[in-house]
Amino acid sequence: MAEPTQEPPAVAPAHAKKREKLLPVTLISGFLGAGKSTLLRNILEAKKADDESFRCAVLVNDMAELNIDTSLIAASGLVRSDEVVSMQNGCVCCNLSGDLIEQIVGLASNRETPFDYLVIEASGVSEPAAIAALFEDCHEDDDDDDHHHQHGEHEAGGPTSLGSVARMDTIATVVDSAEFLQNLEGMDDPDRGADYPRLLVDQVECSNVVLLNKTDLVSEPQLREVRDKVTLLAREGVRVLACQNADVDVKHVLDTGLYRSGDFDLSKFVERFASGNDEKPKACCKKAEARGESPCCKRARTIDSGKSRVLLPSKKVGKTRHGEDYKITSFVYKARRPFAPGRFFERFVDAFFVMEEDPDEEEDDGDDEDDEAGTETDVDPPPKKKPRSGSGDEGAATGTDETNEESSPPPPEEADGAVRAMQETGAARKAKRTEALGSLLRAKGYLWQANSHDLVGYISTAGNAARLETLGRWKCLEPSSYPPARAPESSKADRGTWVAPYGDRRQELVFIGQDLKHVELQRLLDEYLLSDEEMALGVDGWKATFGDIMLDA
Repeated sequence: MAEPTQEPPAVAPAHAKKREKLLPVTLISGFLGAGKSTLLRNILEAKKADDESFRCAVLVNDMAELNIDTSLIAASGLVRSDEVVSMQNGCVCCNLSGDLIEQIVGLASNRETPFDYLVIEASGVSEPAAIAALFEDCHEDDDDDDHHHQHGEHEAGGPTSLGSVARMDTIATVVDSAEFLQNLEGMDDPDRGADYPRLLVDQVECSNVVLLNKTDLVSEPQLREVRDKVTLLAREGVRVLACQNADVDVKHVLDTGLYRSGDFDLSKFVERFASGNDEKPKACCKKAEARGESPCCKRARTIDSGKSRVLLPSKKVGKTRHGEDYKITSFVYKARRPFAPGRFFERFVDAFFVMEEDPDEEEDDGDDEDDEAGTETDVDPPPKKKPRSGSGDEGAATGTDETNEESSPPPPEEADGAVRAMQETGAARKAKRTEALGSLLRAKGYLWQANSHDLVGYISTAGNAARLETLGRWKCLEPSSYPPARAPESSKADRGTWVAPYGDRRQELVFIGQDLKHVELQRLLDEYLLSDEEMALGVDGWKATFGDIMLDA
């Protein structure tokens, strides 16, 4: 049973000084599309507004081969390039755990410009307990040489275990209030086996703070039901906070001192890491990367339709639990011609999802939701928004579950009726979506549309909800992408991924789910792309045919 408040655990005097020297870490956990990236951005915005000197390193993990979230964070201007680490094509809780250790040890060992804090955004299918286990070290027996060697510390090469350079401070799990209960259905169904509902439970169980996000998408009775279920699942003493757009005061998720390894059962993960049972990338992958090539026979898993390319997941990358246990996979869709906006919205977005209102629409057009970057994912920084520090959430400081609101809400009956109507529409579209595309849990990525030729579009879907946004201008239009504003070598490397005459304009979408019908998805998306005849019209012809968002605004 979760209690509303919890005091930070006491630290023995012998270890207090050691803890002070360790890099504090907040782990952001939560299922696909819950709002982890939004919480991360809120943290960075609030801390930058509060203290410009605060140095926060960011590590973003995505299970897909393309890490959209990292590029959005990097382009936001909230962090410098050397403060962001991208890890994709796997999970830091399993096949990328070794890489995670190396990255964090490197960040924590930076003595010239040391970091004050590290925030890790785990992938939506990561198990927080497995990541927390990586920080287990010999705090209780500092003289135990065998224990040091078991966890990978070497006198000559310096520390290689996380516990010697960093400490877990807070595990914050973000819950999608609109999808949580439905996603839990079938957890005890023996026919489903080890399916992802169990993962949602694990994420709630291993947390210090649980954020019930997207409360605007559920009615008051439904929110109470979600809160009751989370309270039942969560460990005693966990803080449960309700919010919209992951908007909570950062004091509830940063530097709380709430994490205590003894509160969780990490034994199975510690044993696995100590025994070195993690699968490593195949030798052929390493050789290909050393030659500067894409690993794992990318051509063999690329489906080229003539209009687009679908990149299927590699079978040679180390196995992951999300693939083995939860049957969750991903693929990437890429194209170098724009979508006809009407076809894309009416036949895809509005046919399969319910549009989610942008809470920052009245402030600025530039709110991004989630994840991943390869070599082609840099975009122009989105417009800046107001920091979300505090934001009316002071009631949560005492552990109360208050939703942040800045305006008077409609009457409960009216609000609940609107929510129910939206949910009924969403359920009907989910049935249609699942039949046509498979169980699509998450989609996100960059859009190029014919009526907004110069603007980077972004789509984010989670469950039945979809959001469309504009992030800024394409990089090829920015003087900062060219010398002398940018070093010739860097500029040439960036432009090496551009395609004349349209530069970095592109479709680049990640799809994550179970039993996805990638052939049908590619066929449908190709239909929304401009035809050869429409492409021949050129930019002026597109504006005459499809309109111009800049003129229509």
